[in-house]
Amino acid sequence: MNLAWLHLILFSLTALFALLEVDYRFRLLAIAVQYAILFWVVSTSLSVGLALVKVVVGWAAIILLGAAIWNMAAGEAPQASWSQQVFRLLSGGMVMGLAFSFQPSSAAWLPIEPLYLRAGIILAGCGILMNGFSRHPVTIILGLLEVFSGFELIYAFLVNSVLMTGLLALVTLGLAAVGAYLALSYRFGESQQ
Repeated sequence: MNLAWLHLILFSLTALFALLEVDYRFRLLAIAVQYAILFWVVSTSLSVGLALVKVVVGWAAIILLGAAIWNMAAGEAPQASWSQQVFRLLSGGMVMGLAFSFQPSSAAWLPIEPLYLRAGIILAGCGILMNGFSRHPVTIILGLLEVFSGFELIYAFLVNSVLMTGLLALVTLGLAAVGAYLALSYRFGESQQ
């Protein structure tokens, strides 16, 4: 089995898990695993140092968000009915189908391994779906981080730049800081009512 297929399967499984799971802590874990896989993939294209920047910054963002929701009880996570879960699963399947349908036309103008292009589209698409299915700040920021990691996956094969890696790291940490602030203010606002 080609290693790119394994990466695609792992990215797809973690993206679907993050989309279907309603507990924020398990979503954080799924996104953290995605950053580890991203390091594994990007280290083949960029230097190991630049790939380490991506994983360390991604995990720092996850730790920052995790610290913001650490005391959140398991009962605070919204409960999803089986019909919502089926709809999320079907939507995630449609994103995967969309990713496989884009490949022949986009491979002509993007010099990327087609399986990694598919994985980036799946990550970005499932992140957009996660944003659309929730209005809680933590879920929205996790969806944005997933969209951004899909973009980073595709972009790592196009440009090998230290400056751009630093800028992407700054944006990732900025998103996590805003998410932590919004999660804490969201919880504080609910406790005041």
